[in-house]
Amino acid sequence: MIQLVLAGLVAACTQFVAATVATLMVFSAARHGLIAPTLVCPDTEQLPVSVPSLLTWIFLLTAIGIALTSGRFVDFTTAHIRRASRLMWPAEPDRATKTLLGQLWLAAMGFAILALRPPPHVWIEAGRYLGPGCTASIVWPGVMSIGLACFGANAHAARKAF
Repeated sequence: MIQLVLAGLVAACTQFVAATVATLMVFSAARHGLIAPTLVCPDTEQLPVSVPSLLTWIFLLTAIGIALTSGRFVDFTTAHIRRASRLMWPAEPDRATKTLLGQLWLAAMGFAILALRPPPHVWIEAGRYLGPGCTASIVWPGVMSIGLACFGANAHAARKAF
């Protein structure tokens, strides 16, 4: 079973590392004055132009790049998706792959849309207890970008399985 989602798991881990590094770099740049002081994360919920919105776009772009990157894990997953699809429908070998591709792309797009939306109220309240007011505005798109990278990489593998 893990062979069918290996590309997504590797992409999710890679996106986690990329999001962590990006967050540290942006906050370091803000602390050292490389980013305008108005971009430093204030302790309010209304952040029209801020570090969280900058990080959201960084997270999304890196997740898309990671999801569309080919490599040995994508090739490995592609081979297993192709084999499983042909076992399920020998008469129409691409039927299961097409269905899987559609579902994976819908999930990836859902994660991208959720990353652009504000975090749920529960996340905002939890963020207030864990750190500054913008914690949820940074963690939410980061988590959603990990889902985007995971499902996007699996969709990429399914697309190559045709």
